[in-house]
Amino acid sequence: MADTTRQLITPARAAEIFGVHRETIYLWIKDGRLPAVKLSRRMTRIRMADVDALIERSAA
Repeated sequence: MADTTRQLITPARAAEIFGVHRETIYLWIKDGRLPAVKLSRRMTRIRMADVDALIERSAA
């Protein structure tokens, strides 16, 4: 099993996982619902562990 605490994914991949549009992911990031890392002006990444945590919070 991969170490999800260090695995980074793109907002597009996160959108695929959640079944939402990529812009929704950016709104969640802006609202603080989903933490993200800005690597540069045009490069945002999301920790897979944060995606998993949001899925767990949503399921509860």
